[in-house]
Amino acid sequence: MTLINSMEDLINARADAEQRKKTNFSDDSIIIRIGLSSCGMAAGAGETLDSLEHLIASESLPGIDKSQIHLSQIGCIGLCALEPIVQVQMPGQPLITYGKVTPEVARRILSEHIGNGLIIHQNEIETI
Repeated sequence: MTLINSMEDLINARADAEQRKKTNFSDDSIIIRIGLSSCGMAAGAGETLDSLEHLIASESLPGIDKSQIHLSQIGCIGLCALEPIVQVQMPGQPLITYGKVTPEVARRILSEHIGNGLIIHQNEIETI
Protein backbone atom coordinates (compact mmCIF):
# COMPACT_ATOMS: atom_id res chain seq x y z
CA MET A 1 0.00 0.00 0.00
CA THR A 2 1.32 3.43 -0.95
CA LEU A 3 1.82 5.93 1.83
CA ILE A 4 -0.08 9.19 1.25
CA ASN A 5 1.99 12.17 2.40
CA SER A 6 0.60 14.97 0.27
CA MET A 7 -2.36 16.06 -1.79
CA GLU A 8 -0.39 15.10 -4.91
CA ASP A 9 0.06 11.56 -3.53
CA LEU A 10 -3.69 11.37 -2.92
CA ILE A 11 -4.51 12.56 -6.44
CA ASN A 12 -2.08 10.05 -7.94
CA ALA A 13 -3.45 7.19 -5.81
CA ARG A 14 -6.98 8.00 -6.90
CA ALA A 15 -5.97 8.13 -10.58
CA ASP A 16 -4.23 4.75 -10.20
CA ALA A 17 -7.33 3.25 -8.55
CA GLU A 18 -9.61 4.62 -11.27
CA GLN A 19 -7.37 3.13 -13.96
CA ARG A 20 -7.30 -0.28 -12.24
CA LYS A 21 -11.09 -0.17 -11.94
CA LYS A 22 -11.47 0.51 -15.68
CA THR A 23 -9.20 -2.38 -16.65
CA ASN A 24 -10.98 -4.85 -14.34
CA PHE A 25 -14.41 -4.44 -15.94
CA SER A 26 -15.70 -4.73 -19.48
CA ASP A 27 -18.56 -2.79 -21.04
CA ASP A 28 -20.96 -5.64 -20.31
CA SER A 29 -20.00 -5.97 -16.64
CA ILE A 30 -22.66 -6.00 -13.96
CA ILE A 31 -21.21 -4.34 -10.89
CA ILE A 32 -22.66 -4.95 -7.44
CA ARG A 33 -21.24 -2.90 -4.56
CA ILE A 34 -22.03 -3.50 -0.91
CA GLY A 35 -21.29 -1.04 1.89
CA LEU A 36 -19.17 -2.66 4.58
CA SER A 37 -18.38 0.29 6.81
CA SER A 38 -18.90 -0.06 10.56
CA CYS A 39 -22.53 1.10 10.33
CA GLY A 40 -23.20 -1.38 7.53
CA MET A 41 -21.62 -4.23 9.45
CA ALA A 42 -23.66 -3.36 12.55
CA ALA A 43 -26.83 -3.47 10.43
CA GLY A 44 -26.06 -6.92 8.99
CA ALA A 45 -24.05 -6.18 5.83
CA GLY A 46 -21.79 -9.16 6.55
CA GLU A 47 -24.75 -11.53 6.26
CA THR A 48 -25.92 -9.75 3.10
CA LEU A 49 -22.44 -10.07 1.57
CA ASP A 50 -22.31 -13.78 2.43
CA SER A 51 -25.74 -14.22 0.87
CA LEU A 52 -24.75 -12.38 -2.34
CA GLU A 53 -21.56 -14.42 -2.69
CA HIS A 54 -23.45 -17.67 -2.16
CA LEU A 55 -26.28 -16.71 -4.52
CA ILE A 56 -23.95 -15.54 -7.29
CA ALA A 57 -22.05 -18.82 -7.05
CA SER A 58 -25.20 -20.95 -7.08
CA GLU A 59 -28.00 -19.05 -8.85
CA SER A 60 -28.84 -19.62 -12.46
CA LEU A 61 -29.67 -16.20 -13.85
CA PRO A 62 -31.30 -16.53 -17.29
CA GLY A 63 -29.34 -14.78 -20.03
CA ILE A 64 -26.55 -13.66 -17.71
CA ASP A 65 -23.06 -15.06 -17.67
CA LYS A 66 -21.97 -15.13 -14.01
CA SER A 67 -18.50 -14.00 -15.11
CA GLN A 68 -20.15 -10.64 -15.96
CA ILE A 69 -21.04 -10.08 -12.29
CA HIS A 70 -18.44 -8.31 -10.17
CA LEU A 71 -19.12 -8.01 -6.45
CA SER A 72 -17.09 -5.37 -4.64
CA GLN A 73 -17.00 -3.84 -1.21
CA ILE A 74 -17.29 -0.11 -0.56
CA GLY A 75 -17.17 2.07 2.52
CA CYS A 76 -19.71 4.46 3.94
CA ILE A 77 -21.87 6.49 1.57
CA GLY A 78 -23.50 8.49 4.37
CA LEU A 79 -26.90 6.82 4.65
CA CYS A 80 -26.36 4.90 7.88
CA ALA A 81 -30.06 4.56 8.72
CA LEU A 82 -30.59 2.67 5.45
CA GLU A 83 -27.80 0.09 5.86
CA PRO A 84 -27.08 -2.50 4.58
CA ILE A 85 -26.73 -0.69 1.26
CA VAL A 86 -26.19 -2.38 -2.11
CA GLN A 87 -25.59 -0.61 -5.41
CA VAL A 88 -26.24 -2.23 -8.78
CA GLN A 89 -24.72 -0.93 -12.02
CA MET A 90 -26.10 -2.69 -15.08
CA PRO A 91 -24.50 -2.02 -18.49
CA GLY A 92 -25.85 1.17 -20.05
CA GLN A 93 -28.22 1.88 -17.16
CA PRO A 94 -28.15 4.31 -14.23
CA LEU A 95 -26.78 3.22 -10.88
CA ILE A 96 -29.50 1.88 -8.58
CA THR A 97 -28.96 2.06 -4.82
CA TYR A 98 -30.88 -0.22 -2.48
CA GLY A 99 -31.28 0.15 1.28
CA LYS A 100 -32.09 -2.26 4.08
CA VAL A 101 -30.84 -5.15 1.99
CA THR A 102 -31.40 -8.37 3.91
CA PRO A 103 -30.34 -11.72 2.48
CA GLU A 104 -33.91 -12.11 1.11
CA VAL A 105 -33.76 -8.69 -0.61
CA ALA A 106 -30.33 -9.69 -2.00
CA ARG A 107 -31.97 -12.75 -3.59
CA ARG A 108 -34.63 -10.50 -5.14
CA ILE A 109 -31.96 -8.12 -6.47
CA LEU A 110 -30.24 -10.99 -8.25
CA SER A 111 -33.36 -12.66 -9.61
CA GLU A 112 -35.58 -9.66 -10.33
CA HIS A 113 -33.23 -6.76 -11.05
CA ILE A 114 -30.22 -8.50 -12.55
CA GLY A 115 -32.12 -11.50 -13.92
CA ASN A 116 -35.18 -9.70 -15.29
CA GLY A 117 -34.34 -5.96 -15.30
CA LEU A 118 -37.01 -5.10 -12.72
CA ILE A 119 -36.06 -2.54 -10.07
CA ILE A 120 -37.20 -3.41 -6.54
CA HIS A 121 -38.85 -0.11 -5.69
CA GLN A 122 -39.61 -1.02 -2.06
CA ASN A 123 -35.87 -0.93 -1.27
CA GLU A 124 -34.69 1.62 -3.83
CA ILE A 125 -33.02 4.73 -2.43
CA GLU A 126 -33.50 7.89 -4.45
CA THR A 127 -30.14 9.43 -5.20
CA ILE A 128 -29.29 12.65 -6.93
